[in-house]
Amino acid sequence: MYDYITIERKYGSGGHEIADKLAKRLGYKLYDRGVVVETCKRMGLSYDMVSGMDEQPPVKNIFKAPGQEHLSLEEQIYNTESEVIREAAEEKGCIFVGRCASEILKDKKVLRVFITADTQYRLNRAKTVEKIEAGKAEEVMRRFDKKREKFFTTNAGAKWGDNDYFDLIINSGKITIDDAVTMLEALIKN
Repeated sequence: MYDYITIERKYGSGGHEIADKLAKRLGYKLYDRGVVVETCKRMGLSYDMVSGMDEQPPVKNIFKAPGQEHLSLEEQIYNTESEVIREAAEEKGCIFVGRCASEILKDKKVLRVFITADTQYRLNRAKTVEKIEAGKAEEVMRRFDKKREKFFTTNAGAKWGDNDYFDLIINSGKITIDDAVTMLEALIKN
């Protein structure tokens, strides 16, 4: 049995919905946007500010004073989110969505899952589930995927969606969300 499940996902693939349903079935705690909320509290920043920079690759400060370490705000957010994730993982039975949790928890017994789907499926979900306007859905999807990919690659040192890194890759456009949850539940319980 896996103590932790981490889910990285393409925008519109249903990764959050899969994680939510799986957490309910297994009785696991789900950590997604709650990591952002806790990061806001710890850093004294607004939710809008942190969520806007969440899963954002760091902007390196090239103007550092000698002998001093100045982290960019993106790096500070990532470090705080990492701390929140590590503290949450002190208890077994957690599902983490995004935020490079698979890398942060690499020393634990983790099932690393990547959720993907074809472009049309993700566009349809963006419009119907996320309520994104039809004319903007493709750009939103592309922007989120690019941001998530760069963030993951920067912090994990691995390729986003790479089958050498992830234990399981699920194409939610080929099977239903509920079938994906059932499949994961069976795998985790064995």
